[in-house]
Amino acid sequence: MTAPYREGNGGPGPVVGTVAGMTDDTPVDKWGHYELLLLFPPFTRDAGPEAPPHDPEWARRVVESLGTVAEVLEELPSRGLDRLPAPETRAGLDVVAVGCWGGTVLVVDPALAGDAVVAAMAEEVDRQRALHPEARIAGSVRLDAGEEYREFLLDLPGGPALRVGGWGDDEEWTVSGDPAGQLRALGVDPDGHGDADVDLAEEPRYVDWDAYGLLALGRQVTDGDRSRLRPSLFRVRRTQRAAADLNDVWFG
Repeated sequence: MTAPYREGNGGPGPVVGTVAGMTDDTPVDKWGHYELLLLFPPFTRDAGPEAPPHDPEWARRVVESLGTVAEVLEELPSRGLDRLPAPETRAGLDVVAVGCWGGTVLVVDPALAGDAVVAAMAEEVDRQRALHPEARIAGSVRLDAGEEYREFLLDLPGGPALRVGGWGDDEEWTVSGDPAGQLRALGVDPDGHGDADVDLAEEPRYVDWDAYGLLALGRQVTDGDRSRLRPSLFRVRRTQRAAADLNDVWFG
């Protein structure tokens, strides 16, 4: 059964076509990973052998609710989740993928990439929490700018929130929340999780936070063979705030 998705993004605000000093064909010379995951009850730790059908109408409502999007300009031909276009130019940063499979929603949006200054993913997690108090929400960011910035967020309904992030091997990683306590809140023993590659005794920059997310949330439809999943793909117009953040993160 498809989980409900509530409307209401607070209005788009001012928009711009491209940020100052940029054109649509300005090359992008950074690499990024930027995924927002929402899980709706009833929660399950194991994915079925086949993903539920993708719901394109729900995906349209999701993309229109994002704080990074002022307007959907067009829907593009869908692709497998493993073949989403990596942004090569400024125009490519305005392409957003949204997949809705059963109670799982996945958003792949370059405007959610951030660094130690721009907290676009954290802001979107807070926004989605206000819209969906019942959902489990996770965000994952990697930005390769010669040195890699990583960020992991996990926000539970009515419970503890976790945000971890930092640059490369920099010792000054930011940790907000209690990773072990969060696992306990999900019914997972942080000291007895079998073969999962998660050692919370490590310094934050050495913990495998992708493995932590899998341990916390279970195996969802987005884990494993992504070629079988085809999300909706949209070209969007950005809000003024999102356009400015894109400029700072991708061209700063």
